[in-house]
Amino acid sequence: MQDTAARPAFPARRALAWLTGFIFANALAAIAIAASNIPFAHLTEHWKAGVFLALALPAHFVFFGAVLGLQALLLGWATRSVRVLGAAAVLPHAAWICLLLIDAKVFALYRFHLNAMVANMVFGGAMQDQVVFSGAVWGLIALAVGAVLALEILLAWLWWRLLERRPGWQRLLKGWLWAAGVMLISQGMVAYYDARGDRVVMSQLPYIPWAQPITLKDTLARFGIERAPGASLPAQGEGLLTYPLRPLQCDPAPKLNVVVILLESLRHDALEPQTMPNVWAYAQRSQWFDDHYSSGNATRFGVFGLLYGLPGGYWHPMLAEQRGSALIGQMKRDGYGMHIYGSAPLHSPEFDRTVFSEVRERVVNGPRKRKSAERDREILRRLQADIAATPRDGRFFGFVFLDSPHQPYYMPKGYPPLARPMAADVNPLDLGPDHDPTPEYNRYRTAVHYADSLIGEFLRALDASPFADDTVVLITGDHGEEFNDLKLNYWGHNGNFSDYQLRTPFVLHWPGRAAQKFAHVTAHEDFVPTVMRHALGCRNPAGDYSTGRDLFGPAQPQRPLLVESWSQRGIRQGERIYLFDNYGAATVVDRRYRPLPDAKVDPAALRQSWDMLTRFQQQH
Repeated sequence: MQDTAARPAFPARRALAWLTGFIFANALAAIAIAASNIPFAHLTEHWKAGVFLALALPAHFVFFGAVLGLQALLLGWATRSVRVLGAAAVLPHAAWICLLLIDAKVFALYRFHLNAMVANMVFGGAMQDQVVFSGAVWGLIALAVGAVLALEILLAWLWWRLLERRPGWQRLLKGWLWAAGVMLISQGMVAYYDARGDRVVMSQLPYIPWAQPITLKDTLARFGIERAPGASLPAQGEGLLTYPLRPLQCDPAPKLNVVVILLESLRHDALEPQTMPNVWAYAQRSQWFDDHYSSGNATRFGVFGLLYGLPGGYWHPMLAEQRGSALIGQMKRDGYGMHIYGSAPLHSPEFDRTVFSEVRERVVNGPRKRKSAERDREILRRLQADIAATPRDGRFFGFVFLDSPHQPYYMPKGYPPLARPMAADVNPLDLGPDHDPTPEYNRYRTAVHYADSLIGEFLRALDASPFADDTVVLITGDHGEEFNDLKLNYWGHNGNFSDYQLRTPFVLHWPGRAAQKFAHVTAHEDFVPTVMRHALGCRNPAGDYSTGRDLFGPAQPQRPLLVESWSQRGIRQGERIYLFDNYGAATVVDRRYRPLPDAKVDPAALRQSWDMLTRFQQQH
């Protein structure tokens, strides 16, 4: 039996000093990673922002390090083992640094941090279709992870040896008092400047991954700290919905079918004769809305706005109540055949529990064993067969969501490039401010060209069918796609509310209407009220079920457009874009995303947007 008295004593003070230094060293590394995305030039003009970041960054990352280190300390203390303490600290900190590196790359490209929606995509199974890495890229990722783990092990060993040779370094334990003081000061700044409505300080919070600021508006107001005049929008609704506001009154026998062909990531300038020859030709005999914008820069908000006629801010309450679109519900009541196809899964995002919740049994996802390009062909073929099987006196709603133009931009093997050089694949790790986007952009255009060829086949079949003269056809995108067009290192979508990520083609073929090209601003929310009025014969004012406008009604200059993303909300109005982040900070930029520091949010635009976001929330 082993003599426990002979076991070496657990060096508690040295172990605690070692863990403290290890946490502080990792906090410095985390600060360096996060700082890679901070535009420090703006701090020279705003000293308060610089002071805040100098305090908030170390406080933030020391706090997270302490959370990770606590479990290591408890395990080490329980086992009285330095090795267990080291392993329990090294492994989670290595994972933490890897996570921060990934987050920094995501933030550099899209301007949001890894969040619950990303987790939903990963664990919901959609990520495999959204992000595709080659074997070489996976090899580089594995090498990077191994390097981080090796550096963490080396840091742990070197720091322990230093404490053995220099016991005086154990005084580092007093650093926790410094860390607590810095955290209190930084959180106090957030609470104070949030109560004041000072956007110079509050606008720095998005640079801090997963910041959790303390806000005390009401408490500080009681002490005489008044909020400066500013602008704000309501947060995501949590109350019950009153949607639609009144029962729909519609014709009992609608005479028009409706087909929606939605393309993933279809930017506005893709609609030209070389890239989309079939849709271009179709646009010449249709209603072509040339200054058209999606309701968001992400799929869920773009599709939501298109088929609800509402801003993306209603996504969460609609999902919570699994409340379907008024348009789809009315079509179901009218006996429309529902043919709903998604190349990528329509359950991630949860369209089967939002827009299509009343007809979720009719939602069909493309065959998973096939690639996106093959799935696109299959779902259009199946919709064509559904239409062919419809009785002549029947009515149908067709919806297909093509995935080919989504990164990494799918096409069949051997499909001829539209232009050269064309990237063989897309590696997000290569994308950066100095990267030439031409190869990736040519691949994107080729993928769009392929999708256009499939649409052309479908349109020719529809034109030859008995339903050619009584079917409304819409061809549009869920949002746009950027290739660093602003020269601000934005790529793809989800990053900003510029024309490149929001503006998308909108070709509406309406039987009995002369071909026309419209130059005024229109939005995804306008589709639902147009169809409800002119196809389903609904007599309600559009405001009963939508925030959009009749596409065939009068134009409204300087119309504010409320748009949504994963990390912020915006109002587009003319040459200005008003940005509202999750922390209440409002900033103003121009259409090229250049800051307008002295500009203010237009009160009229704010009032209209507030009404749009609260109109269907039950008032308490």
